Amino acid sequence: MTEPRPGPRSSSRLAATLEHTGTRIERLRMTVVAVGVTAVLLVAAVLWLGRAVTVDPTRRAADELSVPGWAAVSVHDETYGSRWCLGECRVRMRTWTSEGTVDDTALEYWEAALNAGWTPADPGTCVGGVGEEGCYTRDELYLELWVVPVECDDRYELCVGAEVTAVVASQAALPRLAEERESAPDAA
Repeated sequence: MTEPRPGPRSSSRLAATLEHTGTRIERLRMTVVAVGVTAVLLVAAVLWLGRAVTVDPTRRAADELSVPGWAAVSVHDETYGSRWCLGECRVRMRTWTSEGTVDDTALEYWEAALNAGWTPADPGTCVGGVGEEGCYTRDELYLELWVVPVECDDRYELCVGAEVTAVVASQAALPRLAEERESAPDAA
């Protein structure tokens, strides 16, 4: 007896098996690519949301004021309130010491505020302070700048420089800031 010779049928089966295997491999490749792209997008979303949740908008706004080195020799920050306005809205007071005159320093900070996207606010909304001032709004935030001459310890010492105080707060905090400003002269 002779064995049957493989005919076109077995080669067709082999071709069909290879085609099916190739299709499975192609689906596997597409699945790996889809999972990889999804993972990258999820990591990017988590990082973006994490930054949005962890970075205080009042701090970011104060950090965006870009001035020359002589206008920001030293920096001091004070904050109070909740950044989510739970109980009391976040207020950041940042104070810089400048080596320039009051006029030069005020000009630098006002230009920095305008360059950072702040727009001058209605003078009626300004809380007010001592010295050269300007108040601005951007998005939901409020910025007020006060520029005053530095205080000298020795009255005979030549004293040059300015001190800049920036109050950055949510606009929801304005009534509270105005209330504090009005009660400050009464306490003195």
